[in-house]
Amino acid sequence: MPKISKRLINIISGTNLGEYEEEFCKHRLRLNLQKCKIIAMTWMFICVALLILDYFIYISTYKGNSDHIYWPRYQLLMLGLAILWFLIMKLIEKKNNPRLTNGMCIVFYNISVYWCILIGVNNINNYDRVLPYIICALTMAAFLYLNFLEASIIYVGSMSIYIISLVFRIQDGNVLCSHIVNILISVIFSMIISRINYTRLSKDFLSEKNILKAKEILLATNEKLKMYERVRTDFFANISHELRTPLNVIYSAEQMAERMVNSGNINSKKLDKYLKMMKQNCYRLIKLINNLIDITKIEAANFEIRLRNMDIVKVVEDITLSVADYIENKGIILIFDTEIEEKVIACDPDVVERVMLNLLSNAVKFTEEGGNIFVNIYESEGQVYLSVKDTGVGMSEKAKEQIFSRFVQVDKSARRCREGSGIGLSLVKSLLEVHGGSISVESRLGEGSEFTVVLWDRILEDEGVTRQVSKGLDERIQMVNIEFSDIYK
Repeated sequence: MPKISKRLINIISGTNLGEYEEEFCKHRLRLNLQKCKIIAMTWMFICVALLILDYFIYISTYKGNSDHIYWPRYQLLMLGLAILWFLIMKLIEKKNNPRLTNGMCIVFYNISVYWCILIGVNNINNYDRVLPYIICALTMAAFLYLNFLEASIIYVGSMSIYIISLVFRIQDGNVLCSHIVNILISVIFSMIISRINYTRLSKDFLSEKNILKAKEILLATNEKLKMYERVRTDFFANISHELRTPLNVIYSAEQMAERMVNSGNINSKKLDKYLKMMKQNCYRLIKLINNLIDITKIEAANFEIRLRNMDIVKVVEDITLSVADYIENKGIILIFDTEIEEKVIACDPDVVERVMLNLLSNAVKFTEEGGNIFVNIYESEGQVYLSVKDTGVGMSEKAKEQIFSRFVQVDKSARRCREGSGIGLSLVKSLLEVHGGSISVESRLGEGSEFTVVLWDRILEDEGVTRQVSKGLDERIQMVNIEFSDIYK
């Protein structure tokens, strides 16, 4: 059906099915087909009953009345048409063609109506009534679900033909006007009933679909809530582990140092070892708490970005150099490269430092001794790219989909060889989104990973270029110690 016709039908019927329009058409067609079969079987039963009555009871009456002589033939014709329609429908249903099915239903509607017109015209001289047509029109309107276009074609078209037939058959003007009025009233009522029937069906269908959709949304929401509950449970279990582990180490180291002091047998090397253990795990607790605080600030839209015009190449180079000795002491080769010598953009150096240190600490954590870590900077199409690539263990496709999710770790085993709270990369993603950037990962299991940070190539027009980072050497060293505090190799 053309889109204009569908739109017109929706306006007249007062319903707008939207995305369910095609599904509703199929549903209505199925219902109409079932009801057409019921009507056809009824017609067949009536025709057979009338044929039996005609040949055994009324045969003598028909012989003496020329108006009734053709009745048995009409009934045989209608019986044959009903049987033929059933046979054709069987073939069409096997092909499962909605257009042909709809066409055969429309054919059946018209056969029924025009059959009643034929009976009415044939009996008009004897009974002076148009009752068969009125009964048929009202019955079809109440029984079938016809849209405005279908009802108009059937009722208005059949009314026109019926009236023309009566004009040639009836000579009395008053009688003719009376029949025309009766037919017109029946057509108006049939149109109204069809409209009510169609609207009721469409509204019921739409209500059912909305209920099913609401149920699907409710089920999906319930599944999300279950997932969030699982994440929450995993988070608390994970965060409990992350808090307990450094606290246990600090407590154990403190006990060993206290025992050494109380015994008077002070070994400076062992004491220094215990102090370093306590310090590292204190840094680790600081890192965990800082991450939780920053995530809370970001979620509350209370995290402040301080943009400055800075040379991003110099910023990243300084960050990389600050961890170069640490990484090389782990037996890993760190290579810094850049395709651009200088690039001034508006950025928050603290955010960039936080992101780069997190990515570098992850690269160290998942790269075995003798591996390589590459840091690269390049630009393309109004964007600056910061790349951190390693030759570590890599990750699977499933892990890549989850790695930026909050509180998710790829390795969930009880004895993890690589510690972490599972909020680092999620925090990196959130920080970059607040900053106006993004992050992506390319990785293959056993072949390493490459994280790419994207920053917009833009500057603040009303500010100059900041050459020096406000953070001092001691503060930067402490920052590195905090970010690398969960590496125990």
